[in-house]
Amino acid sequence: MKQTASQEVISQSYLRGLILKCGLLFAVGLLLTGGILYLSAPKPLGPSYQETFARLAQLKDEMLVKSALTYLLLTGLILAGVILITVLYSHRVVGPLVNIKRVVKAVTGGDLTAAARLRRHDAIKPMADSLNALIETYHKRVQTAIRHANALNDLTNRPGDPPAAPEIIAQAKAVKDSLATLRLQ
Repeated sequence: MKQTASQEVISQSYLRGLILKCGLLFAVGLLLTGGILYLSAPKPLGPSYQETFARLAQLKDEMLVKSALTYLLLTGLILAGVILITVLYSHRVVGPLVNIKRVVKAVTGGDLTAAARLRRHDAIKPMADSLNALIETYHKRVQTAIRHANALNDLTNRPGDPPAAPEIIAQAKAVKDSLATLRLQ
């Protein structure tokens, strides 16, 4: 059974949301920088040309220092915000991956009752759902194989019937023993 539509491991809205929030944070930083610079220079330029020219020279130096300090401060705040947003978003990926790794180890150890339980908003929920469907499918197949092995074992060990060939009995026991190593409940 092929699926016609492929599922995304991480939805595209996850990346769009991360980029949008980082861009918004950057835009707010630019607006704050402009506002701080505008409010930091409320002095009039002066009544004469000479005073205006001197004031402009002074403003040039002030604005350079104020711009650099404001830029450094807001860059630090923006970087801190981007790091915080990135950590929060990566938590939605890394946490579920740790859970899936635990489930895969359990299944590798023969536990077909393990299931990945993720929150609805986790980024890799579709992958966890596919893993759970895979485990459930194999769980059912192994249970069917156990039923058939038990039926074969019962047929070979019915009282009153002639004994079955030792090879069949040995094979039935081997199948039953190998399937018994799996944890199904």
